[in-house]
Amino acid sequence: MRTDVIRSETLRYLGCGSEIPDEKTLEMVDKAIALLQEKVRPKSVYKIIEIVPGAEGIKLPGVYRNGETVKFISESLGRVMSGCTRMIVFGATLGAEADMLIKRAAAGNIAMGAVMQAAAAAYIEEYCDTIQGELSEKFRAEGEPLGDRFSPGYGDFALEYQHVLFGILDCQRRIGLTLSDNCIMIPSKSVTAVIPIGGSCGRQLGCSCCEKTDCLYRRK
Repeated sequence: MRTDVIRSETLRYLGCGSEIPDEKTLEMVDKAIALLQEKVRPKSVYKIIEIVPGAEGIKLPGVYRNGETVKFISESLGRVMSGCTRMIVFGATLGAEADMLIKRAAAGNIAMGAVMQAAAAAYIEEYCDTIQGELSEKFRAEGEPLGDRFSPGYGDFALEYQHVLFGILDCQRRIGLTLSDNCIMIPSKSVTAVIPIGGSCGRQLGCSCCEKTDCLYRRK
């Protein structure tokens, strides 16, 4: 994984923006990243499933909940999956050790706790980018590009759909990731997402397409 990216993203999460952080902050960031690299062993899981996109969302033939075929009602997800017949369901976690590092850091120093929190958030994102990059190479070689990952909670893709993704992936058994009734992931530094295969892939998502231009964490 790219340590320089984790470092710059950690500073962005800390709200540094275009400002140059002081030496003490940089020292804490580097210490946090070093601890994560030493202690954390990320895990991921994915599964390819068939889909039927529509104007209001996508249907998942073969995936059932409460005896009915699952359909994600989401216009934004429908746009992301336009023209696709398959998608990747993806999950990743830094594991319980990351949560312990954050807790220990905060107990000793509130500022270090905030830095560790930001560094762990940057670390899981970079890990996801790394795994998705590997998947992209595989599918590109087969003539099918991948789009950007899209997680429950983005746009109108409701957070409650986490339960469906967890069921598809069997996250608890395969990577030790659990989900509370109110959709809180445990361990906390974890990600689930769907990734379009083929179709109109290549659309850019993220900050460039978000209307919240005053966001503290917005990428420039």
